[in-house]
Amino acid sequence: MSAAREEEEEEEPASLLLRLEPTASRLAAICRLDLRKAGLKRLPASIGLCATCLEQLDVGGNPLESLDGVQTLGRLRVLFATGCALGGRGLPAGGPLSRADSLFMLSLKENGLAVLDGEALPPKLGWLICAQNAIAEVRAPHRLSHVRKLMLSHNLLDAVSADLLIEAIPALEMLRLACNRMETLPAAAFRHPRLAWFAFGGNPYSARLCAAALSAADAAADAVATLKDASEAGREVAVGEEELGRGSGAVVKRGTWQGTPVACKLWSAELFSDGDARGEWLMGRLTGGCASLVRTLAAWETPSLGMAVVKLSDLGAACAYDRHGHTAVEKLEVRSFGLLLLDLLSHLQVSHDGTFGGGEAAAAAAALRHAAAACTAESLEARPSFAELCAEL
Repeated sequence: MSAAREEEEEEEPASLLLRLEPTASRLAAICRLDLRKAGLKRLPASIGLCATCLEQLDVGGNPLESLDGVQTLGRLRVLFATGCALGGRGLPAGGPLSRADSLFMLSLKENGLAVLDGEALPPKLGWLICAQNAIAEVRAPHRLSHVRKLMLSHNLLDAVSADLLIEAIPALEMLRLACNRMETLPAAAFRHPRLAWFAFGGNPYSARLCAAALSAADAAADAVATLKDASEAGREVAVGEEELGRGSGAVVKRGTWQGTPVACKLWSAELFSDGDARGEWLMGRLTGGCASLVRTLAAWETPSLGMAVVKLSDLGAACAYDRHGHTAVEKLEVRSFGLLLLDLLSHLQVSHDGTFGGGEAAAAAAALRHAAAACTAESLEARPSFAELCAEL
């Protein structure tokens, strides 16, 4: 075998695709293709050679002027086009992307989009990620009727535009609308029986309520200690090196506060799918008195946002809302709890007779099944409150 032939066989699929004369047989067998940051303005002319098997394509970080060619990939299920500057003229109504009929999951995060136009998108999408754009307008939302997971955090949507979009998508199960421009909760969200994840923090509506709640909480006798500067934080808190956990924008380390062992959560990134670092930090201060969930002892802003807690908790999707005026928000969370119960029940060991054994174990399983059914009822009004669940369980 020649040296040139050996070198060709060792090449990555992406390299072959970008060559003028790619090896057709190898490209035809590709199921996943990574073309991130390859300097592409258009998809390679030979992308059609991958149509037989290609199911996942990542073209993120390319200055794309068009997605022409994607419509030829008849088996493509997942497309990541993050940070491709498609917000100019790269997504026309009726364009190539709208004809990618097999596409199920699509990411158009960080593309400078000002309009979410259903006519520019595939008709069978189940999962759409359009976070961190500049979307303020919605067009042809009926084209997105199959979407189950919709990520629109960090855009410019108001409640009217959000309602127009949400109303047209009956299958919604996850909705992320954090850090937009909504002065009220989108009413249409509470007419979706399967919706179980609703992120709304960082909007003007929740920011107002959060500020009012913090003002009252800071005046309480058991208020969370707020450490004003780095020197005070250094005297009060000692952050160790041992990591207890890590997420997309924060790390939790073992430490001490006034000599008491604590977990210290330190934020590094600013933006998250469910909001921003400051919003999560503020909500952590508000939950300081919920001992069964998390007990926040101290919080500081410099040298970076941080918090000392005695129990671990991730409050990234939390937001402040009017509990008396919007009880439906709690009913969405109740459905989430019901799905958690169903997951737990799926891990219980079933006896040969189809039960969970006898005695207390069987009674507990029956109670959990009953609670899960109530929590996941189609009608929000039929679902119990958390107070009622606590009384029952």
